Amino acid sequence: MTIALDEAVKAKLDAVALAEGRQPGDLLVEAAERIADEEAALQAAIAEGEASLAAGKGIPHEEVVARLLARRERWADRA
Repeated sequence: MTIALDEAVKAKLDAVALAEGRQPGDLLVEAAERIADEEAALQAAIAEGEASLAAGKGIPHEEVVARLLARRERWADRA
């Protein structure tokens, strides 16, 4: 795989790599792995939430809004 970096980003990456005693390519691989892991975790969480809703679990949007508005009113009363 080949990627294009503008010179400013390349300079930052080179500076970080130099400071850490690592190769810029290793930093890019690590960053790509982190992005892939985070995206996979996000997609799993979304699928879990959708399955939960499909099973009839969850709180309707209108009820959530009503709860939040009531909470905001209670906080305003305390101020």
